[in-house]
Amino acid sequence: MDIGVTISKVRKEYKEYLRETHPDWADTTISTHVSDAFYLYQNTIALSFWKCFESDAAMEKAKGEILDYLKQEVMSDRADERTAQYYRDLKRLKEFIDSKGGVKTYIGYEYDCEVIVYKYAKMVYDGTMEMDAAVKAMCQDVPCFGETSHKLTIMLFASMMKGVKYTRRSNTETTVYFIVHIGKDYGQEQMVNALKATQENIKYYYEQTGNKSNSIRRGCKKIVEENNIDISFDDEIFDGIIPKENTDTALSSDATATHYWLYAAGDGSANWENDYAEGIMAIGWSDLGDLMEYSSKEEMRAKMKEVYGDTGSYKNQVLATWQFANELKPGDVVFVKKGRKQILGRGLVEGEYVFDPERGQYANTRMVRWTDKGEWELSDQGAIKTLTDITSYTDYVKKLQNMIDGDKHEDTFDDAADEEITFEPYTADDFLTDVYMDEDRYKVLKSLLLTKKNVILQGAPGVGKTFAAKRLAFSIMGEKDTNRVKMVQFHQSYSYEDFIMGFRPTETGFELRKGVFYEFCRQAAEDDRPYFFIIDEINRGNLSKIFGELFMLIESDKRGVELQLLYADEQFSIPSNVYIIGMMNTADRSLAMLDYALRRRFAFFELAPAFSSAGFRAYRTKVNNPKFDRLIATVEQLNDVIANDDSLGEGFCIGHSYFCTNATINDEWMRSVVEYELIPLLKEYWFDEAVKVKDWSRTLREVVK
Repeated sequence: MDIGVTISKVRKEYKEYLRETHPDWADTTISTHVSDAFYLYQNTIALSFWKCFESDAAMEKAKGEILDYLKQEVMSDRADERTAQYYRDLKRLKEFIDSKGGVKTYIGYEYDCEVIVYKYAKMVYDGTMEMDAAVKAMCQDVPCFGETSHKLTIMLFASMMKGVKYTRRSNTETTVYFIVHIGKDYGQEQMVNALKATQENIKYYYEQTGNKSNSIRRGCKKIVEENNIDISFDDEIFDGIIPKENTDTALSSDATATHYWLYAAGDGSANWENDYAEGIMAIGWSDLGDLMEYSSKEEMRAKMKEVYGDTGSYKNQVLATWQFANELKPGDVVFVKKGRKQILGRGLVEGEYVFDPERGQYANTRMVRWTDKGEWELSDQGAIKTLTDITSYTDYVKKLQNMIDGDKHEDTFDDAADEEITFEPYTADDFLTDVYMDEDRYKVLKSLLLTKKNVILQGAPGVGKTFAAKRLAFSIMGEKDTNRVKMVQFHQSYSYEDFIMGFRPTETGFELRKGVFYEFCRQAAEDDRPYFFIIDEINRGNLSKIFGELFMLIESDKRGVELQLLYADEQFSIPSNVYIIGMMNTADRSLAMLDYALRRRFAFFELAPAFSSAGFRAYRTKVNNPKFDRLIATVEQLNDVIANDDSLGEGFCIGHSYFCTNATINDEWMRSVVEYELIPLLKEYWFDEAVKVKDWSRTLREVVK
């Protein structure tokens, strides 16, 4: 079950306890000890965090789990030393919990909530209790979750018993407890069913989101090892699965952290007085039914198009409904807004998502304890959407908090409205028609980009790298949505300040300006569709300098992880739906070899001259010019010479794009290409072999004279 709210409460009280018992400790020291005390929970090492504080034997077991984790997964060469450090802080936390009456008393029903929900789910499956009665009892015994959540838990149990894939998520503790006790109560055959169903859920979830469910897999691995069951939970289960272009969850450095939201209580916040009186927040789109029934944003989008008409992408609507049901959580702070320049209230989320059809249009609800009510004016426009996560804008959140608490500050947050625009469709067939590449290589390239998230197209001058990059993006999007494609060119003076953010001179001094990649990522984070950032001449820039602290975050398994930005009090991450396509000329002799850090983060795909491709042959047929055919044949011969030249090689071959044009191909056009593009290139290639340049220049001129 989700113990995030309780964890946050215990953290806060434990911090105060350390302040009282260790008055000589600085705040930074206290924070370190608090973090280390929760190391088990933060890394999902212990399957039941609270059970660790039950006895001395449980504490020793926890110590062993920390040591195993550091040795086997972290592969730390200081595992013993670090384990001793974390264990000291874990024991100190136990002393605090014991001072509160012990873990069962202090934590309450959440201590063994997985035991409670298992009991009722089992009774429903065995036929000794009706679903409605069980849900009612579960809501009484485990009140931090709503009816929908408890119904899904009962359905989860049934799916495990049948060995059928389930598409909703349960946390590690509940999943593992269910599997273990299904084995104890029903035998190993049923345990195998539960493991198979969970493996299918993990694979399904990876396909939908790219998340490999490491903590659940760790728990399942222990079960199969202890029971000698031949079911794999290693990375091999993901072979052949390409995650969808969208993602519904992101990696987080701290899943228990409080999030901050802007919320519109109906049109123009017309429902605000009612929300305040009832202690709720509610959003519309009730025609979708229970939002927890949807396993992905794409399912929500499809339903919206079915119900409300196939117009636009429903980007903002899908994001709001998904976040309201799946990402908003108890303990989060909500600011109620009216329009884009007024705040009406502030509250603390206290309940899980509930679908209440009796409420009519605003049937999607959550319980909220409203702490503040009034009218606060903003100097600049805020977000227009119904629900907006503003957590990463830490400066803005502080200003809102201070404004309501009486220390008013001006706000600078702005989020432009999103207009739905229809774009021209673009398919894989369109790509194959436009780009001279066979279908198998296209599939390989697409798979590389979707899996690795970062690809460099490399090749000789004129092979169409830029052209292919944009159309690759369009083909994956399924449309020519230029708003989701951004292109820049790196050079030796390109900097972090251009790319992420930095101070720039103004008439009155300096101001902090956001860079092109920062803005692009913020735009992509508000959407679930793929976005493509294209970097021309990527090897000409100093990647470590340009990306700065974000360089490691471009790796596929680091997407969604937040880091503190250099110039702003702001947490920032690269969304998992951002794909980076770099381009580089293999013929660029002025550049040193790329460093390992760049090569490790990108897949490399070679684009070669495509004179022999079916697409280019069709293009030649369309041109229908014998002299043009002879020129191409001569260039192919020239490429053979270049490829076999020890000082050059295939990376210097002349590309087909020199000869692709919408202009009329006549003698004058061909002579221009030869004289002003090909011959200057040969002079650069063979700068110390004048005879070879002269011979080939004469050959090319003869063809087009």
